[in-house]
Amino acid sequence: MSGSESLKALHHATTHNEPIIFVKIDPSTDSKETTDSIKEASHVQFGADPVESAVFDLDSITNFYNEEKPQTLRAVVFCWLHDKSSIVDYKNECSENGIADFKFLVKTELTTWLSGNSDSCTFVKDEESNESVKPKSAVSAAPGAADSTSSKKHKLDDPQIERISQFERDSIDHNAALRGSKNIDFGHLVSDAKRLINQLKRSKPSGSSDSSQNNGPKKKPIIIVSPATTALLSLSNVKEFLEEGKFVEPNPGNKPAGGLVTVNHKSDRVIPIAQQIMVVDNVDKFTKPEYWDNVIAIFTTGQAWQFSKYKYSKPEMLFQRYAGFYLSYQGDPTPPHIKDWNVSEIKVDRGTKRFRDKMIVKDFWAEIEKILVSKGYGAQ
Repeated sequence: MSGSESLKALHHATTHNEPIIFVKIDPSTDSKETTDSIKEASHVQFGADPVESAVFDLDSITNFYNEEKPQTLRAVVFCWLHDKSSIVDYKNECSENGIADFKFLVKTELTTWLSGNSDSCTFVKDEESNESVKPKSAVSAAPGAADSTSSKKHKLDDPQIERISQFERDSIDHNAALRGSKNIDFGHLVSDAKRLINQLKRSKPSGSSDSSQNNGPKKKPIIIVSPATTALLSLSNVKEFLEEGKFVEPNPGNKPAGGLVTVNHKSDRVIPIAQQIMVVDNVDKFTKPEYWDNVIAIFTTGQAWQFSKYKYSKPEMLFQRYAGFYLSYQGDPTPPHIKDWNVSEIKVDRGTKRFRDKMIVKDFWAEIEKILVSKGYGAQ
């Protein structure tokens, strides 16, 4: 079975609430035994009916890609089973079971698609057929030869057909029509085009709009946090969390008077202006649409009143255009509507257990850098 068939069967099972059953198959005896451990299982069955339900090899390659590499069915199923788990717990489980793990946004998009909340997944690619399509002329070559012999015979028998045949022209395929009787090398035209492009780049004035685009945006990117007193991430602790990778309890008394914090993040992937990110909790000063063009992330506590003055007041619409994050303590329940908002969850430990903070912040910055590059802040 192809990789797309196994992925389609998984998608059907997850969207129709069908059970996912792990099976151990002994190749020497073909005996089947169900198991609760994906590590011990060799195959997986989607559906409860052992007769009609298809069974797939867990180590088979699917058409789900992570970092341009096709992933095994075992890794995809394991990711779905940890849909509700935090990214840290999920990666720890992957390490313990020897299964490939996916990054935060990859995991989120896959599980969103498998749950039926999204119609497509950008990491699922269509399989290309390995069989080349034969030209019609090649397929019909043999019958055509017999027809040609027969037609020539008729031409000799019928003078009218012979007269008409004098005006016949042999048809040719599009390759012959374009190339003529011999292949032509157009490599010199490619070289000329590259040279012309380089000349045009050098001739552009430094103040032109194209030049300003090459140099990247001039405005600093912006992250918005919630002004709610219940927010775990606020202006009082965001700098220490995102710069040092250490979470501390928010302290309203440490909130800056200007309502603005600048977070520094060194990266070779983005231009210098993007390495200084402004963090605000109030959008009253967003008097121009350009401010919203520079927003790269929004933290929410799950309360819709936060967005009343935003560019998009409905969270379902807002988080289709901006990356959303929900920060909470490990073990605390997540509000059900967070899933409907297309918001990524970040879980931190309580108390003094801070050794996971740096890993969480590192994954966060990896996703933010992708957003910065997509918005034109990428280093040249």
